[in-house]
Amino acid sequence: MAEFQILDNLMNLAGSSNLHDRMRIWFVQQAIEDSAFANLLFVCCQHLRRVMNKHRIMMVDIEALGNRGVAVDSLEALTKTYNRHKSMLEIMTDLLAQARSGIREEEGNAVKMNENN
Repeated sequence: MAEFQILDNLMNLAGSSNLHDRMRIWFVQQAIEDSAFANLLFVCCQHLRRVMNKHRIMMVDIEALGNRGVAVDSLEALTKTYNRHKSMLEIMTDLLAQARSGIREEEGNAVKMNENN
């Protein structure tokens, strides 16, 4: 049946028809996928921090130029970009924390499946 295709695939991966073995494989795979996602988020957060640091340095340099037409416009544009990146970083940092929490949960589920067997 098509409804049990995932369970059949898990049975092939686990090498067992035991539901506990299948579910343990499921939770282990889910933890691996969540971990890859968390790693990607971490890299994105690090990149955004580097970009924001460059913006801060440029903002300080532009402020030192004083109130000149182009400097004022550039500072305003950099400030908007910096604030947008700051908001994005806050969201991504929260998402990273949630992803890491999910990894711990999936790993715990895999351990429970192992203990129940």
